[in-house]
Amino acid sequence: MSSPKASIHFNVHPSVIYQLGESLITDTTQALIELVKNSYDACASYAKITIDTSGELKVPGTTSPSKGGVIVIEDDGDGMNRDDISNGWLTLSNRTKKNIKENNIITSCGRTPLGDKGLGRLGVQRLGNYVDILTQHKNDTPYHFAFNWKVFETASSFEDVLIPLNSTSYAPTKGTKIVISELQDIDSWRGANSIKKLEQTLSSMISPYKEAREFDVWIEIDGKTLELVEISHKLLNLSQVRYSYSFTEDSLSVAGKVKLDFFKSGTDKGLQTKFKKIIEEGSVEPFWEYITKQKSAKELGVKRSNSGNWFVEFSYSKPFLDIDDLEKISSQTKKIANPGPFYGSIDSFDLGTEAYNKQTLYSKLQDYRGSIKSLSGILVFRDGFRIRLDHDWLRLGSHSTSAQSYYSLKPSNTLGYIAISAKDNMVLEETTDREGFKDTPYFRNFHAVLSDFIAFTDRAHNFFGRAFPDYLKTLDEREADISPNDTIVDISKTISKGLEAAKTHKTNLEKLKTDLGRSVKEANEIVKTLSNATNFGREQRNQVEKAASSLKGLITEAKSKLETTSEFLSNVEDLHKVSKVLHNRSEAIKTQLEHMYEAVALGLTAEALSHEVFNIADQLAGRSKAVQAKLQKYNLQDVYVLAFVEHVNSVVSSLRKQISFLSPSLRYVREKRDNLSIYKHLGELCLFYEERLKKNKIRIALTLHEDFELKINKGKLSQILDNMVLNSEHWLRDCIDKEIITQGKINFEISYPFLYVWDNGKGIDPSVEQSIFEPFISTKKQGQGRGLGLFINRQLLNSEDCDISILSDRNSYSRLYKFKIDFRGALNG
Repeated sequence: MSSPKASIHFNVHPSVIYQLGESLITDTTQALIELVKNSYDACASYAKITIDTSGELKVPGTTSPSKGGVIVIEDDGDGMNRDDISNGWLTLSNRTKKNIKENNIITSCGRTPLGDKGLGRLGVQRLGNYVDILTQHKNDTPYHFAFNWKVFETASSFEDVLIPLNSTSYAPTKGTKIVISELQDIDSWRGANSIKKLEQTLSSMISPYKEAREFDVWIEIDGKTLELVEISHKLLNLSQVRYSYSFTEDSLSVAGKVKLDFFKSGTDKGLQTKFKKIIEEGSVEPFWEYITKQKSAKELGVKRSNSGNWFVEFSYSKPFLDIDDLEKISSQTKKIANPGPFYGSIDSFDLGTEAYNKQTLYSKLQDYRGSIKSLSGILVFRDGFRIRLDHDWLRLGSHSTSAQSYYSLKPSNTLGYIAISAKDNMVLEETTDREGFKDTPYFRNFHAVLSDFIAFTDRAHNFFGRAFPDYLKTLDEREADISPNDTIVDISKTISKGLEAAKTHKTNLEKLKTDLGRSVKEANEIVKTLSNATNFGREQRNQVEKAASSLKGLITEAKSKLETTSEFLSNVEDLHKVSKVLHNRSEAIKTQLEHMYEAVALGLTAEALSHEVFNIADQLAGRSKAVQAKLQKYNLQDVYVLAFVEHVNSVVSSLRKQISFLSPSLRYVREKRDNLSIYKHLGELCLFYEERLKKNKIRIALTLHEDFELKINKGKLSQILDNMVLNSEHWLRDCIDKEIITQGKINFEISYPFLYVWDNGKGIDPSVEQSIFEPFISTKKQGQGRGLGLFINRQLLNSEDCDISILSDRNSYSRLYKFKIDFRGALNG
C-alpha cells in the first residue's frame, strides 16, 4: 500500500502584476481613463488630472520621491475606508463591483459601476513606479498608503510586500487623491505635439456629447489646461441630415430630419445651378408635392417640418423581434439575447465648398473639413466613457461604395454616438483589454439592431438624395409631353415620326434652291443685256417684268416653305427634349443592368455547375454500380461496405433529383414552351420541397378551386414559384426561431385564372410594402438577400403578359401578406 502524497497548489509570483498591467491596459491614455472611471464609480462629480514633468510639484502628505515627474488624479467621490483599501484597492480581481451590477444594486448616487474585473488599477504601473494614495471616506479616518511597483519584481511573494497604512491630515475632505511619480515615459507628456496628441486621444475617450455624459474631467499639463473637444450645437446645426434613435427592449424607433440644401448636395455644378433656378429662385412647393407622391415617401412617413432650419421630417419603427437574424442567448434556451435599451444621434455633413460658404463657424475650408473629419465616426459611450472600436465598425464605407447606395452615410462626414450604460447594458461586456466588446449573442444582436438602423438610413438617404435629379426627369417628360407610362419604344416612335418629314422638307428646299438659281441666272442675263443696250424699249420691259414676276413667285414660295421649315425645326427642337427623356430612361435601364450583372454571373455559374454535377453524379453512379457488381461476384457480405454503397446510390439519386428540377430553368432549354396544368406543376413542387421544409417545421398546403392550363416555359414558371417558396421559407424560419410561431405554413390557392400565395408569418414589413416589387428592396440582413426575387418574378410574369400584386387584406399583425398572380396572359386556349 502506497503512502499518502502531499498536496500541492499554485503560487503566483508578484511580477504577474507587471504582466497583467501591460497586457490588459494598452497605453498610458487608457491607464488614465481607468483611474477616471474609478472616480466615476465612487460617485465623484469630477476628476482632475494634473501632470508635472519638471519634478517641481510637491504634493503634501506624500512620501514617494517627486523626481522624474508627477501625475495627480483627484476627485470628490466617496473615498475609501480601511476595508475598501484592504479588500478593494489592494485585492486584485475582486468581484465587488461585478456583484453590485449582477444584483442590480446602485451606488449612493444612483450609478451602476463601470468596472467589474478589479484589474483597472493595474494601469497605474504603466504610468509610473511610485504610488501615493490619500483618501477619506465620509466622516471616517483619512488614510495614506504608498508603494513602489518595482518591489514586486524581486519579491518572493505578495505577502513579502508590506504596504504601510497610516492616518493623515493631508487627504481630501471627501474623495481620493492618487499621486504617481517617477513617470515611465516622461517624454511622452512633453512638447506641443505630445500634448496635442493627448488632448485628441482623451477627447475621443470621454464623450464630447453632453447628452451622453454626466461627469466632468479636467486635465492640466505643466500649467497648461487641456481643452477637451466638446461637440457644440453650433457645429451639429451645420449638418444636413440628422437621425435620432432609441431602442427599448421591445422596438427600435428613429426620427429623421433633412434640410433643403441636402437635395442639391454633391459635386454636380449643373445640378446645383438648376436647383437654384427652379427651387431657390422659383418655388419649392411643386417639388414638395412631387416628393409626397413617391412610394418611398409613404414608407418613410415623410412630412413637412415645422422647424425653420429643416425641410422634411420622417420616421421609422421596428419591433425588436422583427429584426432579421437575431440570436438566442444560448443553444440551451429559446430566449432571444436582448442587449438592453440605448439611444443616440447621428449627423451627416456636406464637406463641399457651397456648404462651407453658408456657415460662419470656420474661417477656412480646410479647418471646416478637418474638424468634421477628426470628429467623424459613430462612437459608443458607456456612461460617458468611450468603448474603443474600429473607426468604421458599422461598415458605412461598404454601404456607400455600392452603386445603389451612392448617397448613403459615409464614415468621413458622419458624426454620431450611441449611449449605453452599465445599468441597462450589463450584458454588453467589454474585452479585458478595453479594446471593444466581447463577441457574444448580446453584442451580435446589438450590432443587428444598429445594422437595421443603418439599412434604414441607406433607404432614406438615397431617396432624398435622388429626389431632385428624379424630379428634373419628370420636368423633362412634362416638357416633352411624354407620359410616365410611355415605353422606350413609344418614345423612339415619337422621334422617328417627327423626323419622317425631314426628307420632304429637304426635297422642297433643294427644288427651291434650283428654281432660285435659275431665276437669278436669268435676271443676271437681263441685267447684262440692259447694261449694254443704248435704249430701253418694249422688249426689254417685257423681259424685266417676266423676271420680276418669276422672282416674286419664288419669293412667295420661299416664304411659305421657310415658314413650314421653321415649324419643322421647332418640332425638331421639341424632339430634342424627347430624346433627353429617352436618354434618362436609357440611363435608368443601364443602371439597373449594372446592378443585375452580379446576379447574372451567378446564374451562369449555376448553369455551368449543373453540368458538372450531372457528370459527377454519373461517375459516382457508375463506380458505385461497379463496386456493387464486384461484391456480388465474390459474394462479399460486408455490412458496412454494402451500407456505404447504398448511401452513395441515395446521394446520387438526390443529386439527380435536384438537377432535374433545376434543368428547365437553364438557358439552353428556356425558350421551350409547354402546356402545363398549374395544379399538377404545383403538386410536383410541393413534393420537391416537402422533405427539406419538413426539417424546418414548414409545410406547403395546396388548395384547388378550379384548375387551368398554361402555355409557358416550365423553367420560367418553376423560377417564379421557387422565388415565392424561398421568400416565405426565409421569413417563416425567422418566425419559428423567434418563437412567434411553432409551425410554418405556405399556402397556394388555385382559382381560375389566379394563383394566391401567402404564409402564416408576420407578413410584409410596412417600411417596404409600397416598393416591394422594385429591385434591391429587402429587409433581409446584408449578405442574405439581394432584394431581387419579387422584382424578377414581376419581370418574368410581365414577359408572358401576366402580373403579380399584393392584395389589400391584412393579417393579425396588421400587415399585407397575400400575393395574387394573374395568369390570364399565359392561358392555353
